[in-house]
Amino acid sequence: MATLIYHSGALGDFITTLPAIGVWRRLHPGVRAVLLGRPALAALAEPPFDAVIDAGSAARAPLFAPQPVEDEALRRMFDGVDSALLFASSRSALPTNLTMLGVKEIVRQDPFPSERVHVVDYHLSLFPDRVLTAADRLPRIRIPAAGSAMPPRCVALHCGSGSGAKNWPRERFLDLGRALAGEGARVAWVSGPAEEREEAAPGMVAWPSLPLSELAFRLSRCSLFVGNDSGVTHLAAAVSCPTVALFGVTDPAVWQPRGKNVHVIASATRTMGGIGLEEVVRLCLVIVASR
Repeated sequence: MATLIYHSGALGDFITTLPAIGVWRRLHPGVRAVLLGRPALAALAEPPFDAVIDAGSAARAPLFAPQPVEDEALRRMFDGVDSALLFASSRSALPTNLTMLGVKEIVRQDPFPSERVHVVDYHLSLFPDRVLTAADRLPRIRIPAAGSAMPPRCVALHCGSGSGAKNWPRERFLDLGRALAGEGARVAWVSGPAEEREEAAPGMVAWPSLPLSELAFRLSRCSLFVGNDSGVTHLAAAVSCPTVALFGVTDPAVWQPRGKNVHVIASATRTMGGIGLEEVVRLCLVIVASR
């Protein structure tokens, strides 16, 4: 038998579901756990999934179509799946189609909260009868046992996010990097496809478009990470890297990363330009000095 978990969102959104996925798997012991979602994200889950189905594949399109599923290949694929946890809109046809494929127990939740509650706790509200510890409310990330060699006192900076409105000005990130380098830190400039045009400043180490497992390994060994409200910031927090998360237009009460050592600087003006360089530098130097 198997249980299916569906989530097709971005990195940060996926990480916030991991505590709820962990509870769901404990409620379904001894069965295979299958992710219907993004294969690149599946490797982050701890414990790992037993199988991954790419939700973006054209072959999976009938699962999301409004007409009943009549695909024999899909019927064979979901044979033995008797339960499913779906992070999907109420408008999604997926629950109906999975029922037609023989899935008996289906729990669905909208991907995002409609009230001002932290997104991790929102997902965990699916299980009101469970007694949860503080550790249960922290995302668990699978960190590879080995990765690239890391220089001592490495600080990672990431100036991007899914929206330009959530980004602290790039020049301030560069000035922050220079200030930390001046105190003896090795500064790594993390970038993804959206930021690859923005080269790191001289003296910084470039980490462009790393595989997520390698990035998780490196962040787990950094003395500090600084980023915006982004998936990479959630990843840094989840691997227990001391994290400074910068917030402006989004609400940290809902979206701040969960981790053992997370510090939030929220703009008083609700704009990223309202966060001053000196405030960020001061906090970062205190954290680095304590490592």
